[in-house]
Amino acid sequence: MIGITGATGGVGSGVIRHLRAAGRDDLVALARRPEALPPGVTARRADYDDPASLAEALRGLDTLVMVSSDGIAETMARHHRNVIAACAPDVHIVYTSIIDIAPDTRFYYAPGHRETEALLADRPHCLARTGVFADFFADTWLETATATGELVLPLGDGAPGTSFVAREDVSRALAAAATARLEGVVDLTGPEALTGDQIAAAVTAALGKPLRYQPIDDADYRARLAADGEPEWLIEAYASMFRSVREARFATAPGDVERLTGTPPMTFAEYLRR
Repeated sequence: MIGITGATGGVGSGVIRHLRAAGRDDLVALARRPEALPPGVTARRADYDDPASLAEALRGLDTLVMVSSDGIAETMARHHRNVIAACAPDVHIVYTSIIDIAPDTRFYYAPGHRETEALLADRPHCLARTGVFADFFADTWLETATATGELVLPLGDGAPGTSFVAREDVSRALAAAATARLEGVVDLTGPEALTGDQIAAAVTAALGKPLRYQPIDDADYRARLAADGEPEWLIEAYASMFRSVREARFATAPGDVERLTGTPPMTFAEYLRR
């Protein structure tokens, strides 16, 4: 029996869809609000901050697709500790970690992911390290950019760029890893790393809206976020991610999506067109 956390989110719901399409009917969708799940899906309440609910929700599972939490880093790490503590020792865990996991990175979420990976070391597990989600980037930055005609971000100038991966491709790969009870580390990234200029060109071509990339330095970017009233943790999360981009920590491509699923991941332009 395969459990999937975050079942109402983009990645978790996609994993469920792909597993069902492959004929798996031994699925348990785990969510804080199970009533939000569609009919026909076995659902259990699983609240990351309620260990009792987790112990009951994870009962009887053979495999768990553990979609990482988000928000404040300390909260994310606590959520992951609670889930792992509630799992039986023999449950095979497929965990969505992050590409930028190196000890010397300044990326805001890296310490929490490293802690979680360490907690899984003595258990059957697969670490599915993802790149930057194309969906997240588009939802967070492209509406303003296409309205103004300028993508103003601290992505740096020139190579190596950012490898965007669509949540749909991550979901397909996670479903394959769970089905195969794959162990080890896989990189779930897009097929190419794009510079700021290439991102703008892809948006222009896919959406028909002229867009120009305008680089900005870290201090000015942080100041803009602060002026918009963003909280300190979010400013650090965004700014440190772009610092990692400039340091080539999110440039991994093409990764393992095609090897796991038989189908190559979407390019950023293909994602935008869809």
